[in-house]
Amino acid sequence: MKFIKLKKLLLILFFILTGLNYLDAQTDTVINGKRYKIVEENKTSENSVQSGKKKKHIPPLDSTFVIQNKKMKYYNNWLTGGAGMQQNLTYNRKYGFSGGVDYHFHIKHHYFQLGTVVTGEKFGSYDNYNFHLAYGKRFEDATFHAAAFVGISYSTGYAKVDSTGRYERAFKEPGIYIEGQLIKKLTYDVGIGVSVFGDYNQEQAIIGGRLIFYFSGAYKGKYSMKEK
Repeated sequence: MKFIKLKKLLLILFFILTGLNYLDAQTDTVINGKRYKIVEENKTSENSVQSGKKKKHIPPLDSTFVIQNKKMKYYNNWLTGGAGMQQNLTYNRKYGFSGGVDYHFHIKHHYFQLGTVVTGEKFGSYDNYNFHLAYGKRFEDATFHAAAFVGISYSTGYAKVDSTGRYERAFKEPGIYIEGQLIKKLTYDVGIGVSVFGDYNQEQAIIGGRLIFYFSGAYKGKYSMKEK
């Protein structure tokens, strides 16, 4: 029975990822309504992909652009971390604590998320530890960053077994993890925002939100006039 349910979850994950594949991996960086000029943009056939009768522009992986005399990577990795609230929908528990850290990286033009989330009735008292690997899409400009991810998770912890509040029955379950992020940038590569997440497995379903800090690896150094 568990195998059949897990198979259904994997099919759902497959269709979600297929849908995400039709979106751009990252949109062009836009500042004041204008697409910023990419510095090292080579005119090669690899910069576009044939899609029916239309060609979709894909900047080279080493593309950079200039903002306030700083060179920024077009494709960049980022780190988020923060804390907030969550609710266990399966056990109808009251709102509790959630904390998490995620590292986001790209392989060619595709973005991935690797991270962990801990949840419990309060800070310092945890009953669930989640580890996840997800695939996603991203948008960013000079003001905002937004991203969405869906992938697989592995959760381990203890379930409450009686009315005394004891957590005794241990569990270890694979599942599906989804997350959305919205960041207001303080500078181009530093910001603060929110993330909402959900984790579903055979043991339980958890949803929650966190206040997160955003640190991007976009900065590549000062821009020299010689590079014009």
